Formats: sequence, structure tokens, C-alpha cells
Amino acid sequence: MNQSASLERALATAVDLHQAGRAAEAEAAYRQILQISPNIPEIHNNLGCLYADQGKLHEAVQSYRAALQLNPAYAEAFNNLGNAYKILEDFNEAINCYLKAIQIKPDNPAVYNNMGVALRVVGETASAAKCFETALMLKPDYADAHQNLGTVLKEQGKLEEAASSYLAALQLNPQNAPSYVGIGNVLIESGRVDEALQAYAAALALNPDFPEAKWNQALAYLMKGDLEKGWEGHELRLKFQKFYPHVYRKSFWQGENFQGKRLLIYDEIGYGDVFQFIRYLPWVKERGGAVIFECKKGLSRLLENFPGIDELLERSDEPVPEENFDLQLPMESLPGIFHTTLTSIPADVPYLKVDRQLAAEWKKRLAGYSGLKVGLVWAGNPSNQYDSARSCSLQDFTPLAAIDGVIFFSLQKGPAETQLSSLPHGMQIIALGSELKDFADTAAAIESLDLVISVETAVPHLAGALGKEIWTLLSFVPAWRWMLERSDSPWYPTMRLFRKQERGSEWRAVLSVVAEELKRLVESECSVVIQR
Repeated sequence: MNQSASLERALATAVDLHQAGRAAEAEAAYRQILQISPNIPEIHNNLGCLYADQGKLHEAVQSYRAALQLNPAYAEAFNNLGNAYKILEDFNEAINCYLKAIQIKPDNPAVYNNMGVALRVVGETASAAKCFETALMLKPDYADAHQNLGTVLKEQGKLEEAASSYLAALQLNPQNAPSYVGIGNVLIESGRVDEALQAYAAALALNPDFPEAKWNQALAYLMKGDLEKGWEGHELRLKFQKFYPHVYRKSFWQGENFQGKRLLIYDEIGYGDVFQFIRYLPWVKERGGAVIFECKKGLSRLLENFPGIDELLERSDEPVPEENFDLQLPMESLPGIFHTTLTSIPADVPYLKVDRQLAAEWKKRLAGYSGLKVGLVWAGNPSNQYDSARSCSLQDFTPLAAIDGVIFFSLQKGPAETQLSSLPHGMQIIALGSELKDFADTAAAIESLDLVISVETAVPHLAGALGKEIWTLLSFVPAWRWMLERSDSPWYPTMRLFRKQERGSEWRAVLSVVAEELKRLVESECSVVIQR
């Protein structure tokens, strides 16, 4: 047998071992071939695939690069290298690899699909959509490309087109659970929660352990107000919302008595979440040991005397030393720990208090202004992925400008504060943003106001926790905590909700309703003064 035939037989054996899942034997077979003939790029590529199958991504990268060193025009190796970088979350490098693969071989639909996935992750949704569309031009029956195109279209707000793409994927592959989840997500965006739950149930019938289906199903239950069904799946946020920077080995607290132990609770997502869920810490403290609460910067001064906290820490780049605590818990697990229902939410307000001296300083600061004192917030953090839906502009508050007997104060922070340079016609606003150094200042300012009107940011949560009157402006389908259709919140007794009535409608319509209610409030306040 000549050497060429021997190599072909050895390669066939290695591939058979690889396909049979006998990784160690396959690796040995590939390496034995490379000892004899180290300059065969296909062997390096195959070895890279073997490593990738085992999750050994850095070794896979080395093998793919060895293949490309031998053959710089090896399109398949560039595609595989891109896939490895994508899993390693080096998306820009992955995109570069896919581009090189396309330059060499422009007719491979899988490469366009892979590149579209990476482009979507880095926020290039328009380019991602073009990649998926190209993949489908090359291969119209490409179910994964239909599925991925649906996801991008949904993120672009093109719900009907997204639904069509998901349905096309299901026609090609009726066992495709992700497409049912996609359809469910489109239905959620349309406010059709019950139908969305049916779609998630269909996905779970195909794959009972599908985390994306369980997570979205949980959010749908919470949005319906069926909290008991939602809390278990809500724990999957720890997989899909990785905002807390540290990982600890200590056991998670399950609600048991922990007398003699130290429990670390850390806030994990936004400031508003802290104000919503900190109400549970006194309940935690009743179960025994010491409660350590770690919070983001800007909260310490407000929370330093909060009942239920034995030790208050401010978030840093370094994790809390594990010898300092025995148990851990991310903050948003607290409602589930206490089996919270709509009727058992601990909603006695105020549960947050403002330092007396600071409150007196702010009361004095605003005492010289007459009329109904109303605080305004029109935009959230622009880095939030849902900010475009929840935020409006200061100009949208124009319907409020003509109301007599009201003086407006801006509580706005961040880039949107610059909108104060161009006020709605006829509106005067006292800017307080530069004086709000942290949330203690914001809380004290809110205490000195009669009413706060805000989009969905941390401010409504803070005002609600302080027991102040707060009118919250909501998009058509807001975060689960505001549920659907309700004009009140079981979490905050002093809150009113003003919602967009249709998807894609203008904020000005919501603010027109707010303006009418504000006029009534001013008239009622004047009536009280006259009666006195």
C-alpha cells in the first residue's frame, strides 16, 4: 500500500472515531497522521472541529489557524474559526473571519447565517438582516436563517414580518422549539399574553428543558399578575441577564432560618429594582442571622439606616471576600423566596425614609416656589436595551405647558438633560439635575414635591417607596412589574399608571391624558384652599 492510500485509510478511521464521539481516540488518530504529514490543512481543521465539539475553544482556534497558515484560501477553516470566536464572545474577530470566508467562497449560506448571528449580537441589526436574507436567497429552505431573520425583525419592531419568518422556520422544521419562542415573543410585543403562553407551552412540549422558553414563559406569567407561576422561571434571569460582575461559591439562601450565619444579598440589575425589592430585607432579617447588603454606587447614603441591613457595602471591582459571609442571594430572588402573590406584596409605604436634615435642606430650597410642585423625568439610561421604548422627549410634555398653578422641576439626569435648552413652548422648568449628587438627594427633592411624573426609570420606584404621589408613563407593553391594562400598581399604593393604548402610538397622546388629570388635580387643590 502506498503512502497516499495509507493516509486516506488513517484519515477515514480518524473521521469515523470523531463521528462516533470517541474524542480521545480521534485526537490520537489525527495527531498520528500529522506526525507523518504535518502539512495537511484538512487534518488541522478536523482537529479544530474535534476540539470545538469538546468545548476546548482555544485549542480549536490554534488548529484552525494552523490550517489557514498552510492554506490561506481555506474558506471552511475561516468559517469554523469564526464560530469558535463567536462562542468565545469575540464577535468582531468572528465577523472578520466570516468576511474572509465569504471573499473566498461567496455562495455558502451557512457563513452568511453565522455572520448574521454575530452582527446581531454587536447591535448591527440591519446588516444582520441582510446576511440572513442572503443566506435565504442561496438556500430558501434554510430553517435556521428564517428563525434568525425573525429574531432580528422582531428587534427592529417589524412584528408581522418577524412572525412570518418564524412560521416559515416552523413549516420547514415543525420540531423547532426556538421558533415557537420567537412567535411567543412577537405576541408579547403585541400585548397578546395568553396566546404567547400557548406558544411557549408548545416550545416546552418539544423541549421541556428549553431555558429560553421557561424564561419568557415566566415573564409572561408575571406580566399577567400570576406571580406564583412566574417566580420559578424568573430565576433564569441569572442566565440571561448577567449584570452582577462577581461569582461566589457559597450556597444560595432558600428562605430558611439562618441564625448564627451571615447572608450576602446583592443588587443585580438596575437602581429601580433595588427600590422595588429592598422592602423584603426586614423580612429576611426576621429569619435569623446577619444581613449584608451590597449595592451600586449612589445608594449608600440613602440606605445607610435601612431596617434589615446589618452591614452595607458599596459595589467595587473586587468581589466580597467569601470568608465574610456564609450564604448568598441575588436581590430579585426575594419575592419568590417569600412566595409573593398580588395580595401579599409588602406594600406599606413609605418603607424608604429621607434623612431629616437633608429633607429640611431641600424643603427650604424649594419653599420659595408657589403652586403645585411637580417633578418631571422624560428619559432613562440610553444604554438600556429597552430605553427607546420607555423614554420620550421633553417636547412630548408640551400638553402640560398651558396648565396654570403648576411649577415644574426637572429631576432628569444623563444625556437627556440637555433637552432643557429647548423647552416646550410656554413651559418653565426649574432644573435640579446638577444638584442631585446621589439618590439621597433625589429622594429629598421628591419629598419636597407634591407630585412626580416620570417615564419608567428608577425615579417612579423611588417615589413609590417614599409614599409620594407618582404618575408613571408606560409604553404599550412595559416591563412585567407594571402588568397590562391596570392604572394602578400593587407594588406602590401612591402610583398611577398612564399607558400608551396602541403599539407605536405617540407619547403626546399619553401626555394629553396626563394634562387633563393634572388640571383636575390643580382644581381640587385650589378647591381645598378655598374651603379652608
